[in-house]
Amino acid sequence: MYIPPDFEVADSAAVITLIDRFPFGLLVTNEEPYPRLTHLPMIAELRNRELWVLGHVARANGHARSIANHSPATIAFQGAHAYVSASWYEEPYATVPTWNYTAAHLCGTLHEGDAWDVLARLTAKFEGGRPDAWDPQRLETDFREKQLRGIIAFEMHAERIYAKAKLSQNRTTADRLRVIRQLSESADALERECAEDMRRSLGR
Repeated sequence: MYIPPDFEVADSAAVITLIDRFPFGLLVTNEEPYPRLTHLPMIAELRNRELWVLGHVARANGHARSIANHSPATIAFQGAHAYVSASWYEEPYATVPTWNYTAAHLCGTLHEGDAWDVLARLTAKFEGGRPDAWDPQRLETDFREKQLRGIIAFEMHAERIYAKAKLSQNRTTADRLRVIRQLSESADALERECAEDMRRSLGR
């Protein structure tokens, strides 16, 4: 990923926060004749200060072989993003429009994980603490085992992390505040989230 210095994110905690907020990522492996991509929910955690990502795919998915073969992989996550009109700047015709966004690419080697453990952790995250939360522990044993046979879990240590927050850091403070104001008033929730990310990057 192309990352100019102004936009680089070097903090692993910030990457985990991004994945926690936007956990539906993209698993990519280098297959022939084209890369293989799978969209799926994942979770991230720190183990001894090292970043790991966990998830699972259907056993019928070609990525199941990638996991079994310990293939190298890239996992990509995208955060809030928004179109930025040059008309919002102080000098709109001395520049051009752009797109603000946050993203992280994690590179490493796939390893098979414990399917039940990964499933239980994913479920705990996405069901949350609501009173009617679905609990996998309540599944009949035979049905649970049948479902588990249909998936393969994985974990990947992020050996390389490329993280970017392109949030108008290369603009003047006045222009950044103009963009924040415009995005904050948007009817689109994702654009409003992008405004919040910009506000945090400004320390406001």
